[in-house]
Amino acid sequence: MARRGNGLRTAIKVVKAIDRANKQATREAQRREKARQRAEAQAFREHERGVREAQRELQRQVRQQQSAAKQAFKNALSNANEEYQDRCEERAALRKQFIQEVLK
Repeated sequence: MARRGNGLRTAIKVVKAIDRANKQATREAQRREKARQRAEAQAFREHERGVREAQRELQRQVRQQQSAAKQAFKNALSNANEEYQDRCEERAALRKQFIQEVLK
């Protein structure tokens, strides 16, 4: 004679299956949430890295501009000194020439 159940075991199996499926769905949701948070954190870090790199590049350009301005000032000062020396030499030559003319 076949054993006949009252459906309680079947109901328990169904409840256990639903519980397992619920737990699995919860784990999957947590896994997806952690993956989303990791991706978000990585995107934030990459953005911050880009911002820092842009700031460094800006500072580098500012330093280069300051260095170029300083070098241009030095070059202008050197040119002015050379021109001054040339004018002094010309005046000295003219003085000598004038003195020679007066002495003749």
